[in-house]
Amino acid sequence: MGFYVRNSTSNPISVAVGYYDSGCSPITYAKRGWYRIEPGRRAFLVAGSAANQTFYVYGHDSFGNSWGGDFYTDVPREAFTRCWIASCQGQGCRSVGFEEINVGNFENYTLNLVDSTQSASKSRRTLVAKKRKTNFKLGKFSFIKPPGKLGKLGKNRKPLYGKRK
Repeated sequence: MGFYVRNSTSNPISVAVGYYDSGCSPITYAKRGWYRIEPGRRAFLVAGSAANQTFYVYGHDSFGNSWGGDFYTDVPREAFTRCWIASCQGQGCRSVGFEEINVGNFENYTLNLVDSTQSASKSRRTLVAKKRKTNFKLGKFSFIKPPGKLGKLGKNRKPLYGKRK
C-alpha cells in the first residue's frame, strides 16, 4: 500500500513529494526529495494506505520539463526531508510549485508523469509536463531512498493554494 509515481517519459525525472505528517506544525505536511525515476519505471514514495490522502508532487528533468502546480514551498538542491513551511537558505535553494493530488478511495495510487509531446489522456492520474528554465541542477548526492511508514493521522492542515513568498 502506498503512493507511487511512474515516469512515462523517455528521460530520467527528479521528484519531490509532500505528504501528511502530524509532527509538522502549523501545516501538518512534510516534503521529501529527491527521487530519481528512470524512464518507464515506477517509484514507491510514501508508505501506508493512500486512501483518502492528499499528496503534493513536483518533478523536473534536465530537458526543461517540469511537473507541478500552485502550492509553493522552498526546496534545496540536495536530498531533504523537512516540514512543508521550513525554508532553506543558500544558493542551491528555490521556491517551486507542487501539484495537489487527491487520491480518493485507493489504497495504492500511481501518478503517471508524461511529457507534453505524448498524447496524454485526461485521466486524473496523469500529470503533463510544462516547459521551465533549466537552472536547477541536482548533484550525485541529491537523491534519497524510498521512505518508511507514515505517522498517525491527526488534525490535517493543508498547504495554501498559490501562496508564494
